[in-house]
Amino acid sequence: MKLIISLSLLLSFSVFADNHDSQESEWNIAEYYVSVFKEGKSMKHMMEWSAEWNEWASSTDHCADYTSAMLIPYYTSGENPHDFVWVGISPNPEAHYKCNDNWFNNGSEYLEKLNHILETGNQVTYTWQRVVSETPGGQASYAVYSDCKLGEGVTADDFYNAYVAYAKAAKNMGDVAGRKMIFPQSGVPSTWDYDFVQLVTTETIADYGKNWTNFWSNANAESMPELKALNDLGGSCENERTYGIVSVRN
Repeated sequence: MKLIISLSLLLSFSVFADNHDSQESEWNIAEYYVSVFKEGKSMKHMMEWSAEWNEWASSTDHCADYTSAMLIPYYTSGENPHDFVWVGISPNPEAHYKCNDNWFNNGSEYLEKLNHILETGNQVTYTWQRVVSETPGGQASYAVYSDCKLGEGVTADDFYNAYVAYAKAAKNMGDVAGRKMIFPQSGVPSTWDYDFVQLVTTETIADYGKNWTNFWSNANAESMPELKALNDLGGSCENERTYGIVSVRN
């Protein structure tokens, strides 16, 4: 699920609250729509559409548990330029498909308007997301994605348990990042050859830089056994790309 997109950054980045990330529910569902503007269309048109769609989505309880945002590229390779990625999150499949059902059966007016703004036929990916840790306020406005492979003989549960232990220890050392393991299910490119996507978030773009100063630059396997245990599992992550987050629906 290589989300590589490009767009002018003349936007303010909003805080996106994923209200389903909690200790009571470590799993959630997310859909990612890679989006390209039609000629003459821009983020201005998308923001106007989003406001209309959000009002429609709020008119019934079908999408009561659906939150959404747009991922705006910051540091990406530019190999496959797109304009943004729409991400929608639900606490579980039942809530997610309830919203999808309403969109499919009753949202044709808004789909028609959207098709005048965006090109059709681009990648749409359905994923399971497993929450490792949250930012202090449970919100995010900066996101860093990487494609990851597990070490030989290591299961996703093995890695998750070690990752959780590392994240807990990290917070005690001043870390403020949220983390997820993302498992793409549907709409996965045939060329994607990884086990999961790692997502690291911070509440602000500035917090990501501060986290390097306050935690990442000081963390090492010698002083942090949880980091050593995680590293000992092997595996690797690559294709790092970063995004600002514009909130649409909280």
